[in-house]
Amino acid sequence: MSETKTLTNFSKQAIEQLSRANDEPEWMRARRYEAWHVYEETPLPTANDELWRRTSLRDLRLETAVPFQFEATDWSPELLPEEYQGLADNQDAAGVLITHNGRAAFAQLKPEYIKRGVILCDMNTAVREYPDLVREHFMTRAVTLAENRYARHLDAQGVVEHHGYSDTIGDLKFATLHGAFWNGGTFLYVPRNVTIEEPLNTLAFYDAENVAIFSHSLIILETGAAAKLIEDFGSQANEAQRFGSRAVELILKPNAALQYFNLQDWAHNVWDFSSQTAIVDRDAQLVWLAGMLGSHVTKAFLDSRIEGLGADVRMLGFFFGDQQQHFDQHTFQNHLVGQGKSDLLYKGALKDKAYSAFRGLIRINPDAQRSDAYQQNRNLLLSAHAHADSIPELEIEANDVRCTHGATVGPLEEEAVFYLMARGIPRPEAERLITEGFFDELIAKIPLHVVQERLFRVIRQKIVGA
Repeated sequence: MSETKTLTNFSKQAIEQLSRANDEPEWMRARRYEAWHVYEETPLPTANDELWRRTSLRDLRLETAVPFQFEATDWSPELLPEEYQGLADNQDAAGVLITHNGRAAFAQLKPEYIKRGVILCDMNTAVREYPDLVREHFMTRAVTLAENRYARHLDAQGVVEHHGYSDTIGDLKFATLHGAFWNGGTFLYVPRNVTIEEPLNTLAFYDAENVAIFSHSLIILETGAAAKLIEDFGSQANEAQRFGSRAVELILKPNAALQYFNLQDWAHNVWDFSSQTAIVDRDAQLVWLAGMLGSHVTKAFLDSRIEGLGADVRMLGFFFGDQQQHFDQHTFQNHLVGQGKSDLLYKGALKDKAYSAFRGLIRINPDAQRSDAYQQNRNLLLSAHAHADSIPELEIEANDVRCTHGATVGPLEEEAVFYLMARGIPRPEAERLITEGFFDELIAKIPLHVVQERLFRVIRQKIVGA
């Protein structure tokens, strides 16, 4: 087995300092230590790892990362970049939460939802003020610390290999580092039969140099509850490499309905790793959209677990890479029981020397008869040097199911470009219109118009190279 290096900036002493600074209960500190123990015993992924062969860690500089930082000066949302200005005053949102470098900066929820028992706060506050709710769900069934997250064994040379997926997917090394040093993030709890009509909007923003991103989101909808949540992630650009290992846990009880939008627009110096998992119970409905526009390297594991009869999951995603951006995404539609439905559509555009890898698995377990699953990945290449790999997979262990999948990779259709040019539209503008139209059906699902406009501005800047 390859040697595991203990990093100078990440240590058990640093965990204790972080936990005490956050005034955490002993059980949370114990979970951090448990995660750290597994982290120290686990080697970094290598090219021999089936799930990491398309993402090299050669240029990752973990030794430069600062696990956390507590600021001595006050900070307010008015100091956010222009594209996020007005978030705190958004009257179209039911609630707003802003964290800055992992620390709570602003929180607001409309009084009518507070009266009905809805909780919206940062994760550090949730651990202190709602410990029973957090303890029941935090890194237990969704993002876990178990060493058998996916099948592992040693080959004859002692190299760890991974073969396919097991019940959950993710990366043990970075997930356990997250478990040890998580800081900040969103906690949302919606009580039984409560519907939040307006969308909620949160932002995790980082501008302190080298501070690692360990945001954790825990979203719990009780039976019959309904909500829409938009989570934004952004950072200030600088020359120093920034490392992040995020986690998202979506817990939907029977008949719950959640629309969840996870939107990252990190600066191009960020290495962004994330494990995101949804547990979907009987007759619950989940619309889950992942938008990825920023970062230098993104490695994301997105896992939907259908655990109740009649559950319905829609996994949607879009990404746009330019320069030398690298996106590597694994999706998992895991049907554990029958009569459930999952539908996946991921779209990506690449220009310059950008690269993407999409590996999507539909698994129908033996007890999941009468499941209905579909998967589609579409990739648009805007440069001769851009490249996309698409690997759709099926594992079917039941005989009464409907499962299909497909993938496309190709350039803009010249006929469509010619059609617009024949009507007096210059070629650059024609290409922009077609590319925006490619993403429109996904971005249009985001229930805040100001967020839609911001995303389209980023896409336009990428298209024209501004």
